[in-house]
Amino acid sequence: MRVRGVLLLPAIALGTLSVSCPRPASEPAATSPVPAPAAAVTAPLAAAAPAVAAPASSAATVEDAAPPSAEAAMAPGALAMAPGALAAAPGGDPLALPALPPELVDDGSDKLPEIDPPPATSPAAAEEEVHELASIARETWVFAEPRWTSRRIGYLRAGAVVARRPQPSGRTSCAEGWYRIEPNGYVCIGASATLNIHDLAVEASSRRPVRRFASSALPVVGGEAAPATTQAGETPVAAAETGETALAAAQTGETALAAAQTGETALAAAQTGETALAATQPGETALAAAQTGETALAATQAGANALAATQAGASAPAATRAGDATTLLGGLPYTYVMSRSPTPLLYARLPDEDEQRGAEPDLAAHLLRAATAARAPDFVAPPPPDATPSVLLYGRPAPGLAGDRRSPGALVLGRARTRSGFALLSTFDHDGRRFGLTTDLAVLPLDRTRVIRPSAFAGLALPEGVTLPVAFARRRHAVRLVPGERGGVTRAPLRFREAIPLSGASRRVGGIDYLEARDGSLVRADEVVRVDPLPRAPAWAVRGRKWIDVSIDKQSLVAYEGARPVYVTLVSTGADGLGDPKTTRSTIQGLFRIHTKHVTVTMDGDEEEEDPFDFRDVPFVQYFTEGFAFHAAYWHDDFGTPRSHGCVNLSPLDAAWLFEWTTPEVPAEWHGALSLRKGTLVSIRP
Repeated sequence: MRVRGVLLLPAIALGTLSVSCPRPASEPAATSPVPAPAAAVTAPLAAAAPAVAAPASSAATVEDAAPPSAEAAMAPGALAMAPGALAAAPGGDPLALPALPPELVDDGSDKLPEIDPPPATSPAAAEEEVHELASIARETWVFAEPRWTSRRIGYLRAGAVVARRPQPSGRTSCAEGWYRIEPNGYVCIGASATLNIHDLAVEASSRRPVRRFASSALPVVGGEAAPATTQAGETPVAAAETGETALAAAQTGETALAAAQTGETALAAAQTGETALAATQPGETALAAAQTGETALAATQAGANALAATQAGASAPAATRAGDATTLLGGLPYTYVMSRSPTPLLYARLPDEDEQRGAEPDLAAHLLRAATAARAPDFVAPPPPDATPSVLLYGRPAPGLAGDRRSPGALVLGRARTRSGFALLSTFDHDGRRFGLTTDLAVLPLDRTRVIRPSAFAGLALPEGVTLPVAFARRRHAVRLVPGERGGVTRAPLRFREAIPLSGASRRVGGIDYLEARDGSLVRADEVVRVDPLPRAPAWAVRGRKWIDVSIDKQSLVAYEGARPVYVTLVSTGADGLGDPKTTRSTIQGLFRIHTKHVTVTMDGDEEEEDPFDFRDVPFVQYFTEGFAFHAAYWHDDFGTPRSHGCVNLSPLDAAWLFEWTTPEVPAEWHGALSLRKGTLVSIRP
């Protein structure tokens, strides 16, 4: 695999990362038509734990002379051992450790210095003018102190606007000044940040990724068995409070409800002609993810109607929460598309008809094929068009992000790589074609892509009083036996990956082993994956401490608070199972801490590889050691089956939930955050 530049933190040598998760790229320019020379290949800085910065007394003299370069960041002295790398022997059971290893104990190193304490609040201060700064780069670094050699604690993404102090806190190697921002840290105004919040790059990137999806969009178990959402077209029952109805992902003509409060209606992920509601407050109506001609509402306040994420021809006003627009995207922060073959061109501006024919010689034949493909039953249309971005009006080129090298008169930036995925800030019509503006601010013809329909699968939230075991149906035509009156038994279908909270009892009927569900029904043991309670509580399962348990054999993930499980789901770990993570596509085992979190980050591989890819804006990425991370996968829906390059793949809804639950926390307007020793513990075992 290949890394296209430096992204985040000092990393282990590239050789140790050659077979792990898809590699994070540095959000390069819209295309890379020529592969980088071998000498330019560097390890992803997100892949290892943050290095502790040298004390100010020994570092402030020479090192403050200039911002750190890529070469300096990769210097041997900058390398840091990933936390937990020695916590357990390969293949060993981390749960057997008698205590938390010293390298994973919180030593207070995450505490930020009180250089510039917050101002005293007063009624007068509350009415003062709000001062802001904006990011104009893919990464605008936030430092713990107002100097380049300070520890990096996170970064902003182009278009992010954050509150700042009125005056700079210093100008050391930053002529325009270091500004304290909210909620903490310092940003240097210059190449990657500006005080002009109306900059064209800020305006073009103003659409922010959706991070928080209403909790009622996720299944919640309460009381008796309440199976969970699975794939579109299935009819699982989603967990609800006693007396509620909670169904999800039904077929045409069915009703699909998802995890509502008493008296609410919440429907999700229905087929054409259905009604699909999701995530509402009492008395609200919220519809989501419907097909052509449907109505889709999402995530509103009481009494508000907000339509979102519909197909062509549907009405889709943006969802409203406290006056801010939000869109329910099935757990994805943006609308995503995957390239078709031949891969699309990436335009610097909106091309007119003559320019399109000149740049795309096969355009006429392609448009005929695209029109035919649009009539296929599995076709997913793009969302309703937005207004053309103002930065593209009158033939103007899209502004480049800081560091982009774009020729002022260029029409084409390049061509998308094989098996590319893109996140879209907006979609709009131009000269009879639908285009999208990518997060790299490239113009993409959408008829040369396919729109991603995100997986409807999500795990189960386990409230107080509900615990493991939980089973997930692993066959598409499984059934459960439901006791009836007078000792009779009826057979009820189980949907693929439907979740069934179990009582823990089992019995043998007609020579077949069955597991008893909480509602008294029976499921065949060989048709489900059973996620059991831990045989013993590990030493670190103290009250209130968050940690994550991943089983490679079960392809399961359980989130714990102390000894209490709070969430259970299915995942996809490395395709090579329990193999050596250094030489195969296997997930590393041991005890670790999450140290770096990205709302999205780009991952790619070499074109020469057997499985080349270029996935832009992989959602909800959480690195815990070397190149291994939790992240959403928008390019597959095989959760419960090993298939990754070594990372732990989650469904978008599961990944969004986990991202907001774990530490380090990523502030609302930030795109990433870093931690030394305060990240959530991760245990990965067979």
